[in-house]
Amino acid sequence: MKVAAFGRTQWLRDAILASQRRGHEIVLIGTCPASPEYTIKEADFERLAYAIGCPFFCDTSINRPEYIATAQESGADIAISVNWATLVGREMIEQFRFGVVNAHAGDLPRFRGNAPANWAILLGEKRAVLTLHQMDAELDSGPILLQREFALDDRTYISDVYDFLARSIPEMFAALLDGLAAGTVVPHPQHADPAASLRCLARLPHDGELDWSLPALKLARLVRASAEPFAGAYSFRDTEKVIVWRAHAEEPKHPYVGTPGQVAHVRRDTGEVAVLTKEGFLVLETVETASAGRVPAAEAFKSARIRFGLNVTQEIACLKARIAELERQFPR
Repeated sequence: MKVAAFGRTQWLRDAILASQRRGHEIVLIGTCPASPEYTIKEADFERLAYAIGCPFFCDTSINRPEYIATAQESGADIAISVNWATLVGREMIEQFRFGVVNAHAGDLPRFRGNAPANWAILLGEKRAVLTLHQMDAELDSGPILLQREFALDDRTYISDVYDFLARSIPEMFAALLDGLAAGTVVPHPQHADPAASLRCLARLPHDGELDWSLPALKLARLVRASAEPFAGAYSFRDTEKVIVWRAHAEEPKHPYVGTPGQVAHVRRDTGEVAVLTKEGFLVLETVETASAGRVPAAEAFKSARIRFGLNVTQEIACLKARIAELERQFPR
């Protein structure tokens, strides 16, 4: 089959190469600006297109008339897509006999939109699902072609899901192209009931701040959903930012009374630090600070007389004092 490829990430690059190895011809590559965590950038796709000898474009607006014309001229039977940044319009989709097939890291129709794998961890789902589906004019709503599951538990980090996606996306696209060419893959529509789906909204780095008034179970999920390749869950000790890369929830062996965010005890034998939350302990395993670097938590925090969380009242008082001092030094 003749194949166009649209999108970003190492996953798309590997899918292009896997498709080539199965004898399919890549006739067009389009990309758009990469997100900061991506290891493959725009120039990498441009070099790949040059090596293959196919047209290339880089633009967020894929629906421009010139790109639609390029797609038509390519003669591609299908377009494969991974992490394209905007909606692909109907006119572009209609340029391909088999349409545009998107790799979506969520169980459709339950998880539509952004960061579905992160949301699956945050919501305590039992599985993450990779879905290959045909695009239509709505977001993540076209017919499903192939799906593959990955089990989630309370020790699964987002990096584990990303490893699964990195292995599975190229394999599934290559298998899909073979199946479509042979007529053995049949699209089936998604469930039409709006109640069957969630619209997942984008997550930003500051969404990773730990709110110690929440239960430890939810905070542990936030740590696991925010870890590499993302910026990490975080809190503060005084004004120093503390990134929590590894942690787990734990039920105390006896009742505790204290303020959420208070260190309950430091476990020097395991390198862990247990922090009180609304319900249970969040046990910090690996943390990172500007002063200590990335270390076992007990190396960064050796005392139980520590409380995490930014003291906003104290910070406002300090800022007021600094402003007053500046006004004295530089009167109007």
